[in-house]
Amino acid sequence: MTPIVAVTLVAIGVLAWLLVTPWWRARRRAARMAEPLPEIARAAIDRNVPSVRRLPPELRARLESLMGAFLAEKQFIGCNGFVVTDEIRSTIAALACLLVLGRRGHYDELHSILVYPAAFWVEDEVEDEAGVVAKRRRVLSGEAWESSRIILSWDDVLEAARFPGEGYNVALHEFAHYLDAEGLGLAAPPAPPSRQQSTAARLRSLDAWADDLSLEFEQLLDTVDRGEDTFLDPYAAEDETEFFAVATEDFFERPAELLASHPRLYALLQEFYALDPAAWSSRDPSTGES
Repeated sequence: MTPIVAVTLVAIGVLAWLLVTPWWRARRRAARMAEPLPEIARAAIDRNVPSVRRLPPELRARLESLMGAFLAEKQFIGCNGFVVTDEIRSTIAALACLLVLGRRGHYDELHSILVYPAAFWVEDEVEDEAGVVAKRRRVLSGEAWESSRIILSWDDVLEAARFPGEGYNVALHEFAHYLDAEGLGLAAPPAPPSRQQSTAARLRSLDAWADDLSLEFEQLLDTVDRGEDTFLDPYAAEDETEFFAVATEDFFERPAELLASHPRLYALLQEFYALDPAAWSSRDPSTGES
């Protein structure tokens, strides 16, 4: 076999792998999504994530389908000797999949979720304005680490999930960071525009969306600088990525209030997530009926 033939065969093999792998992954995921969610998982989310009971029936069914694939594909790792149970896995999966109910994609690059029993210490380095690098030690309840891992404190996840409405949910916050990191700039682009749009039109649409979100962030900075109260947690003014994550928490935790106080921001998040949680807020969480 000549070198040219060998190189050609390798190239063909690589091309075949690149073409077949996405098809095989999609086929396997579709099969997992078609399987009914185990009763233990359904019981866990009904017990721990009462806000899910507000979902319309079709979205509840989609949530369970997405959870089936998520639970099969992601590795959950207990830290500091913590044992991750099916209840823990199901609760975290429900919160993660809530964010992608209206979007394409299933956290494809996310490989593992590390779960601590409670808040945890992390050490990192920070550089000040003079360029001096110093080590710091912080207590965290969650962190989106690189693009393949998310770290969570189970105590914080459970408390926020069981008692929604405060605008704080560490799982939603960290999974929002992941979705942000998947995209470009301030936040990932919104749900894909119509296929009939030209590439230039799509880019203009995405640019306009990002510009509008940046404007909302600037308005929050102005409010904080004036010392005025804000509906969003002031931590949202830390930077643009935190703004997106905090706003996401309120979008799902306090949608009607966010719509009333920041209608443009709500509309932008509605476009991003292709969902309208404010429409669910009138549904009785005990029955799921309006």
